[in-house]
Amino acid sequence: MKERSYYQYMKTRLGSKDQEGQLAHHIVDDMSFPKYETDYDKISDYLEKNPYLNISLDTFDDTFSDYKEWLKS
Repeated sequence: MKERSYYQYMKTRLGSKDQEGQLAHHIVDDMSFPKYETDYDKISDYLEKNPYLNISLDTFDDTFSDYKEWLKS
């Protein structure tokens, strides 16, 4: 199992033309994003308090699920 943060996973999504790619772009550009965090609740709390324009929390939920699968590979 990999030991990588959610931020590191989202960097792999850069360039994607979907909502997940847009979220990745916002996260990488956000200097305050918790780059070393792996905990769903902490990241979700951050995103709720610092929402990105035109990005729903459903997109975060989807990418976090993908992140957990990515860690297993």
